[in-house]
Amino acid sequence: MKIFKFGGASVKDANGVKNVLDVMQKVGHENVLVIISAMGKTTNAFEEVIKNYFEKSPALQSSIQEVKKYHNQILLDLFDDEDHDAFYAVNSHFEDLEYFIRSNKSPNYNFVYDQIVSFGELLSTTIVSEYLNDVGITNSWRDARELVITDAIFRDASVNWGETEKRIKTKIDTSKITLVQGFIAGDLNGNTTTLGREGSDFTAGIFAYCLDAESLTIW
Repeated sequence: MKIFKFGGASVKDANGVKNVLDVMQKVGHENVLVIISAMGKTTNAFEEVIKNYFEKSPALQSSIQEVKKYHNQILLDLFDDEDHDAFYAVNSHFEDLEYFIRSNKSPNYNFVYDQIVSFGELLSTTIVSEYLNDVGITNSWRDARELVITDAIFRDASVNWGETEKRIKTKIDTSKITLVQGFIAGDLNGNTTTLGREGSDFTAGIFAYCLDAESLTIW
């Protein structure tokens, strides 16, 4: 088993996503699990969304639209057909984001931060997974929030190693290529948590340990 991790700068645009494909074609993609960060400066962009949300700023919707526009451009650069499943999958994440913003009642900044900022990784992995599938590299997209289990300390969660190892070992099919998000995790109540800023490298280490990987490469 090999673990590959691609950071945000590696997938900041369509060319970056195509480079992920190029890397996998050159080095091989048998028994590989790929961890991907949010694209480019998406985490910063979502922090602006969170700021506008708490300040009840009229700029809230425009800040969400900026994130949408950025990801939509990457989709347009990767896929010829705007009716491709990738567009619907990405739009579904934005619908979930907007539902959370409408329905959330918690005043806890750290809780809200994790629920919103995590969409960066959900979007990036969805786009890369759809692209790889489209060019013939069939892969399984998995939600890290159901695999990396932590306590409920938002923005700086500690890993529940026993539960995490059990889930990763039983839920990851090591015979297939798997795509999973870095940085984000989940608690036992089903809430999203995060592992601290720049936590994707830690995620890669968690999966490498739990799967007894022979190597972990930070691309």
